[in-house]
Amino acid sequence: MNAKLNRVLDEIKRTEDKIAAWQEHLEELNIRKNQLEDAEIIKSIRSMNLSSREMLAFLENIRSGAVDIRQGQPGEAVRQEGSMPKETENIGEPEKAPAEREDREDEEND
Repeated sequence: MNAKLNRVLDEIKRTEDKIAAWQEHLEELNIRKNQLEDAEIIKSIRSMNLSSREMLAFLENIRSGAVDIRQGQPGEAVRQEGSMPKETENIGEPEKAPAEREDREDEEND
């Protein structure tokens, strides 16, 4: 088979592998984002110091639309910079980040 065609086929395979790695990484980041949002919601609700019955009534009012949570409420907790949990500092690229193309020089010389 033609050497240039082999290189193109190899590049296609490597690119598909990189795309798969990045898609997996994106899924992991979205899961982590949801976990952090859930934790923030729980922290906010618990900081209200409501009894169990009051909390259930409050949550039911939110679900039914009786409480508009989009507007600033008096006594609303304000998130401060640097208040994210320590484990979020580790969010970054996947462990095996897609590598840069190394064979560009070879293609240019053909």
